[in-house]
Amino acid sequence: DLSKARRFYESVLGCTVLKEERTAKGREIVWLQCGEGRIELYGAKPGQPLAAGWTPDAVGPLALGLLVADLDREVARLRALGVPIIKPPYEPVPGERAAMIAGPDGEEIVLLERPVGR
Repeated sequence: DLSKARRFYESVLGCTVLKEERTAKGREIVWLQCGEGRIELYGAKPGQPLAAGWTPDAVGPLALGLLVADLDREVARLRALGVPIIKPPYEPVPGERAAMIAGPDGEEIVLLERPVGR
């Protein structure tokens, strides 16, 4: 659901629209700037539904990672907005903190307090 996904990434996560377009065949595409990263959202082709029986776990979890300045504050803000918290702040490896939230279509969004590997 492109509209639902766009609202979530803009309103909840604070991403900004870089570009919007409709292809010659009618497919909507929205590019979002999320900090230093970018997310590209595609709508379905008109008249062509998504694969039958699709679920968030059909192929394996889709996960995105986003860097946040203050993990605890961000999780509290998202919780107050009603965003499902899959896993509250934890330490996957010593010295690195993360949390997982659910995106609008069931994707896992990992919030990281500092870049991985530094």
